[in-house]
Amino acid sequence: MIFSSFLRKAREERKMSQIELIRKIHDEYRIDISTSMLSRYEDELTPLPRRMSIKAMFALSVYLDIDLNELARKEVEKIMKIKNSNKK
Repeated sequence: MIFSSFLRKAREERKMSQIELIRKIHDEYRIDISTSMLSRYEDELTPLPRRMSIKAMFALSVYLDIDLNELARKEVEKIMKIKNSNKK
């Protein structure tokens, strides 16, 4: 999933550990994310859990300055690529 790579890259660019990010999200937005959930969000091989709250996604995106429009475009491109390859 593209969100996973955006999330991990943004966190690592800021030289933050997962625990530091979780604490910042809690302090800034009062949203609790466990370390295991953040690990799942960052793991490209694990499908993003459906239970990821919109609040958590928005808080992470705002705090890490992840462009959700770019993310959406890349997700749609990926979906279309898979869809077109299945037609062949």
